[in-house]
Amino acid sequence: MNELEIIDYPIQNWVKAIIILGTILILFSRLYIGNRFQYLFSFWNIHRYFHYKSGETISLFTPNNVIMFILRILITALFLFMLFKDNYLTDQKEFFFKLSIGLSVLILLKFICENTISLIFKFKRKLNEINRYRIGIKNLFAVHLYFYLLIIIFGDLSTKNLYTISLTLFVVYNVFYLKFILNKYLINGVKALVYFILYICTFEIAPTIGVIYLIK
Repeated sequence: MNELEIIDYPIQNWVKAIIILGTILILFSRLYIGNRFQYLFSFWNIHRYFHYKSGETISLFTPNNVIMFILRILITALFLFMLFKDNYLTDQKEFFFKLSIGLSVLILLKFICENTISLIFKFKRKLNEINRYRIGIKNLFAVHLYFYLLIIIFGDLSTKNLYTISLTLFVVYNVFYLKFILNKYLINGVKALVYFILYICTFEIAPTIGVIYLIK
């Protein structure tokens, strides 16, 4: 039965090209940051990614973050494509490119809005601290999602199991993200915690729900 399914639903060449490109980007990242890359594979040791050596920490804008940003856009778009491809049977490649462009625009708008608000309310320095850790965790997310995507594409998951597992992993990822930020003592006091929760709901959860609603 599996063989028949593979014959009936072959993996399209452009999907293979995206996977290969993702592999190349990961290899470039490994070459650029060296042994620090190993810490992107583990939730429990991610702090070593930020402080690989005493006195060193990652910056916001580095070549590696650019590489990982491209990887995150491509892999996230391909992941969403795999979830909802049955709704776009006649224009799947176009759907993927629209997802890629849409995610890029969304992240750019989030960046502009966040920095504008941080300037208005004078918490630019705190936002930079949070973003330094957030971008690092997003890099971890991109690497993990890449391998999860390989399981989806070359595995034999039913649609129901795919949705259930994906939702569970999404919740786990966000819980880990919030816990990691809070453990870094970046949020001090009830007022700051309320602002942080509003930030998460506005700039993290709401855009994700909006994207899923639009593509469904």
